[in-house]
Formats: sequence, C-alpha cells, structure tokens
Amino acid sequence: MNARNESLPIRIQFVSLGCAKNLVDSEKMMGLLAEAGCTFVSPDAQADLTIINTCGFIEEARQEARQTIRQALEDKNSGTTGRIVVTGCLAQLWAGKLLEEFPDIDALLGLADRSQIAQIAADLVQGTPAKAKKIKANTIIKPFHTGVHEDQARLRLTDPSWAYLRISEGCGMGCTFCTIPAIRGPFRSKPLDRILAEAAELVRDGAVELNLIGQETSGYGSDLGLVSGFSELLKQLNQLDPLRWIRILYAHPATLTDAHIETMAACQKVVPYIDIPLQHINDRILKLMHRRINRKQTEEIIRKLRHTIPEITIRTTLLVGFPSEKDSEFEELLDFVVENRFEALGCFTYSPEEGTAAARIKNHVPQEIKQQRLDTIMTAQQQIAFDHARHQVGKNPDCLITSFLEPPAVRDLKLDRKKTWYNARHRGQAPEMDGVCYLAGEKADKDLIGTIRPAAISGHMDYDLIGSV
Repeated sequence: MNARNESLPIRIQFVSLGCAKNLVDSEKMMGLLAEAGCTFVSPDAQADLTIINTCGFIEEARQEARQTIRQALEDKNSGTTGRIVVTGCLAQLWAGKLLEEFPDIDALLGLADRSQIAQIAADLVQGTPAKAKKIKANTIIKPFHTGVHEDQARLRLTDPSWAYLRISEGCGMGCTFCTIPAIRGPFRSKPLDRILAEAAELVRDGAVELNLIGQETSGYGSDLGLVSGFSELLKQLNQLDPLRWIRILYAHPATLTDAHIETMAACQKVVPYIDIPLQHINDRILKLMHRRINRKQTEEIIRKLRHTIPEITIRTTLLVGFPSEKDSEFEELLDFVVENRFEALGCFTYSPEEGTAAARIKNHVPQEIKQQRLDTIMTAQQQIAFDHARHQVGKNPDCLITSFLEPPAVRDLKLDRKKTWYNARHRGQAPEMDGVCYLAGEKADKDLIGTIRPAAISGHMDYDLIGSV
C-alpha cells in the first residue's frame, strides 16, 4: 500500500513535545499524514492512533515524555485511542528502555525514518494483526548520522504569520554535558538551495517572520567548506519578498564571527536580536564544558554585538551546578549576569546524562545547591527583564500582530473588555520564549492579523507589554 496516495480515514491525536526543532519534525510528519488523508483530533476526542513526538535532551524532558506515554496507554486501555507510536529524540536515545518500561507501545520510529510515518499509520490501523505485530517487533533504530531532512510541505502548528526554518542538523561542538550528538548525530548543514526553497514556501504560506533554527546556526556551512556560509545565507534570505523579519536563534559563541555580526547589521530584514546560549562565564567551567571559548572572548562578542547593532536584544541560556562548580565560580556567573543586563535569559540546572563526559566528573553539586543557584540567577534576571520592559513604555515599536486575544484571556489579564485585543510581538521578542505585546484596537479587524504595524506602548505587565494599534 502506498500511504501517500491512498486515502486513510484514520483519526490521529498528535502530541509534540520539546524544542522548535522537534516541532518542525512534528509539522513535517503531520504534513505527510495529512497528504495521506489522515485527520487530526483534539486530546479529548476518539482517536485510532496516538503519535507522541518526544524530547530526550534532559531528565525533565524525559519525565514529561514518559508521563505523556503513560497517559496515552491509559487512554488505550479505556478505549479512547487505538494504537500508539512513539517517535522523536527519546525514541532515538532509549528505544530498548522505552519498550521495556512500556511494552504496550505499538511502534517506535527513529529520527532517520521520519518519512515512513504515514505507512506505519496505515499498517498499524488498517493492516493485518500479523503486520502490526511485525512492526512492533522491529525495534532497531537507525543512527541519524547522515543527511538532513527535507522540511517542505509541513502542516504548520504555529501562527500563519511566522515559522521556524531549520538550516542544519546535529552538532559537532562536543560539549561534555550534551547528548545531542548521540541523538541527532554530527553537524550537517542543509544545502543552501533547499533552505531557500523551504523559506520561499513558508513565505508563500503567509509567514512574514522566519526564525532560523539548528543546533548551532552560526556554524552554518562550515561542513560544506563555505568560509562565510552563515553570512551568505542571511544575505540570500534578506532578498526574499514579501518576507519582513529574519530572526537568529541557537547561535554558538564559538562560531559567531565579526563578519556574521556585520552581516546582521547590514541586512535590513535581520531583526536586532540574537539567541546565543553562553552556558557559563568562568574559564575553568567553560573548559570542562568544552565550550571552545573563554571569558575574554565571550565579553568581546557581547561588546561587538552591542557596538555594531545598538538596538540588539540578546537572549542567552545558562547552566548552573555543573560538576565541581565552586561557590566563587557561581558568584562570578551571577556578577556577569548583573553586569551585562541581558534582555532575556533562561537558566537550567545541570543533570548528568548517560554517556557524556561530564557525568564522569567527580564532585557533583548537590541538587538543593543547584536549585538555589538557579533561583538566585533567575531572581536577579527577573528584575533586569522587568526594567527592560519598563523602558519600552512610551515607545512605538513595529509589532507583528499574530492573532486576536481571546475573551477569557482578556478577562484573566484584567484588560479593558470594551476593546478588541491582539497578540503581538516586537522585533525584540522571539515566539514561544520571550514576552509578548497585548495591543488594543477600537474594533475587531481581521486584516491586521499577520501584518506588521507600529504600536504605542503604554504600560507593562511583568515581562509583557501593553499598548494599542
């Protein structure tokens, strides 16, 4: 049976967990299933098949995935869903463990076999019991070490006005705490012509903002022998109309060059924003992490970004409680956060990952100390972020209006119910991770959705801004 050409009256509940890269995988699999005639149902509806796209990056994500699988199995036992397929990073990393813990899973699908999802759905739901049994018995997950997925023809789950654009797969930086190379393989850049084709498709589909993702976006093209691959990519995307905004996520400080920064400043559509996880600032910890950069180099990158792009928003991510991290080294990191006043910052506690070099380092930090350090960082950053929000009051930034704000949310936020409210973001706010703008209008105007308009910011609510359009 060719599942791509025959209609499949299969009702699917699709659960997508994890990061933006996982979301793109989900959108592509849903695109393949929709092309095959499948329909998607809400969590409380009867389903023939439940597909769970898991994250396996850290312990917290693995626990979420396992709980989601447990719930799906309960639904299966109660008759509200039929077969269960588990895919994604946790399936890639823990295939044997998952089947041992959850023997009633009907199929595991590795990252390399993403394109087979529609055929597996057909065989599980419409095939013979013998065929379904054969699928379940095939627990061999291929390594995902070569090639880069084609991401066209996705069934997008984001607002129509913006999308993620994946430019690479895997990672070659070798951070000692990270399992990504074990899950998604070494760094591979997607060919430029394929990226541009996918970008053009997303723009034709209504996206005016593209958010560049990969495990280390600023290293784009290094494996292809391109000296200025990332800069060339930005220049090519900058010519794409009617695209308005290009946002850089997942940059790596060790591969971000002066030329990249200058290109960012020169390209009109590249918004003054960068997501650049730094993880730490102490030289000893950075060396143990194998981050390929030191404090002096990190501070020089920040200086160049601020000098070359004065309006830039810098988002970073930190990791506290790395094995053997001393009180003084944590205090150095805290001082660095306070001094640099990042517009946005996320922080995680270290968790030992099986098979990583960091897990073998002696003198692990107790969990309660790790949590205290995280709380201290985030308390300091919260005040900094609120200050940044307060400084936006009285300004008139261009905002991408993404949707209407639903009445229950208007009520919960205690906004003026006599007005129409819109969800929006300015150039310094990335989707799904930063604050938002709540903009009031005198009347409901659906033509505003998906457009970029100047807004008048009149107040703030913690991380979020209040204004009008």
